[in-house]
Amino acid sequence: MPIVNSPVRIAIAGGNYGGLSALKSLYLNLLATNPDYNGTKQAPANPSIKITLIDRRDGFVHYLGMTRGLSQPEYAKKLWVPYTDMPWLQHPSITIKQDIISRITPTHVELAESEEDLEYDYLVISMGQSRNAPIGVPAATQNEYLELMNKYHSTISSAQTIAVVGGGAVGTELAADLKTDYPDKQVTLIHSRELPVPGPFMDEFRQEAVRVLHKLGVQTVFGQRVVDESNAESSSETVKHSEILPELIDSIKRNATLVTSAGTKIQADMVFNCLGAKNKSPLIDLPSSSDMPIFSAAGIRVNSHMQVDDAKYPHIFAVGDISNHAAVAKYAGAAVKSGGVAGSNIARLIQANSEHVELEQMRRRGKRNSSSTYSSMKLVLGEHNTVIQTEDGVVPPEMAASMSSPDIKLSKALKNLSVGKLPTKI
Repeated sequence: MPIVNSPVRIAIAGGNYGGLSALKSLYLNLLATNPDYNGTKQAPANPSIKITLIDRRDGFVHYLGMTRGLSQPEYAKKLWVPYTDMPWLQHPSITIKQDIISRITPTHVELAESEEDLEYDYLVISMGQSRNAPIGVPAATQNEYLELMNKYHSTISSAQTIAVVGGGAVGTELAADLKTDYPDKQVTLIHSRELPVPGPFMDEFRQEAVRVLHKLGVQTVFGQRVVDESNAESSSETVKHSEILPELIDSIKRNATLVTSAGTKIQADMVFNCLGAKNKSPLIDLPSSSDMPIFSAAGIRVNSHMQVDDAKYPHIFAVGDISNHAAVAKYAGAAVKSGGVAGSNIARLIQANSEHVELEQMRRRGKRNSSSTYSSMKLVLGEHNTVIQTEDGVVPPEMAASMSSPDIKLSKALKNLSVGKLPTKI
């Protein structure tokens, strides 16, 4: 599709793993194009390119480590990285607009705070999914984040009994982190199914997770749903724009007596709700040109190039958790890869001298030509336990321990983001 606007306007709707990866790819392919660029000084100005990152936050959040951040105050401080710590984002062709996205249309992005309509020629949608706070981070600035984490740490420290409701990957890891770092507290994981971590995983994998939880001392209540928590104390504060962003709602409850579907009563000084993520479909206003909806329960329909899979939208890409691509399981690494593919392909489209251009493809996660019905998954259950499933089966505990990342891939994320330096081409 030929673009006649100058400068070409590229919008990145959402930062973090996918959006920043797309932006870094655009930096390297559209801005750092001088032959002598080697990452020692900023790429030269390019007046023909205008890139706008729209993010409600003033920095990157390493969501992979958030459960550990709730149990370890010092680690929590490292999880927020201000955009000012990434020198390549200070390029004159890049603008960071701190605002809340309220609607995405085929031509512009609507912003809630400024009530501005930001027009674009190319768009990368990288808004992820939403979880209630504290797993979903409600803060907009680093200072707000640090204040909130201090509040959560204080509440956790004073609680003697903690319940985690929801035994998906996040709830299971949170229960393990809390019990590891607060071994004297009673931590209970409640899940509606007989085994935790639903999804394309083997029962052997789930059973190994349960074995580790019990070894740590986590109490488990499985096969029971919470049906009553009406006496719990919770925040009654009405938060502006929480109808758009569920992460602005604090889901923590205090001084609760939880009643399950089996009649079990569980007293908890503090309750974490980890009942799953919510998608952003209400914000995506992209009419489909066929009977197939653009946004399904699995996410925005995209092709292997990470373009929205509709003939009307070759200029719109969706990456990371908000995408439905088969290769994009809801993992940070897949978000990084898909963002890089989208950024590369936008650069190719802009630089193409003809209507036809060969675009990069997002490769499937896992083994090529694998017929396995199982997905790969790594559960980090406290500092010293990791449970891993590959397409071939469950990794033995001793081997899994050697495959773990002590900082939950924080250092890898900072390296990928080129924190404190300019990026270079591989």
